[in-house]
Amino acid sequence: MNTRHRIIAQMALAGCLWLGACSQDNSNTPGTPAEPARVESLTIEGLNDQTWVYVSLEQGKVVGSSPLGDEEQDAAWKARTDWDFALCGELIRTNSGTSGTGNGGIQPVTNKSFNALDEAPTDGYTVDTDDRIIRH
Repeated sequence: MNTRHRIIAQMALAGCLWLGACSQDNSNTPGTPAEPARVESLTIEGLNDQTWVYVSLEQGKVVGSSPLGDEEQDAAWKARTDWDFALCGELIRTNSGTSGTGNGGIQPVTNKSFNALDEAPTDGYTVDTDDRIIRH
C-alpha cells in the first residue's frame, strides 16, 4: 500500500469512527449511533484507483471489493448493510445516501485531535449523493 492510500485509509477510518460507525438500524441519525465502534487499529490492504474496498468497523476488516464503475456490483453493495465505508483511490463512500442503506456519514476533525473527541457531533455530516464525490 503506498503512502497516499495509507493516509486516505487512516482518514476514512477516523471519520467513520468519529461518527460511531454506520448503523444498520435506520432509527438512528448520524452522530447518535446505537453503540460506538471499538476498532483500535485496522490495516486496509489492496487499495488502488480502480477497485472499491468495503470495510466493516463492527467486524474490523475488509468485507469485499468491486471494480470502479461496475453498476451491477454498486447496486449489490448499496443493498448490503455489513459495511461502513469504502475506498477507491482518493474516493470515499459511506454506507448512506446514494451509496448505501445505512445511516453513515463523514466529517473532518478540524478543531481538535481525533483522539481528544469525547462524543460525535449531532450534525454537519456529509453523506453520499449522486452529484457529490467525497475526496480526501
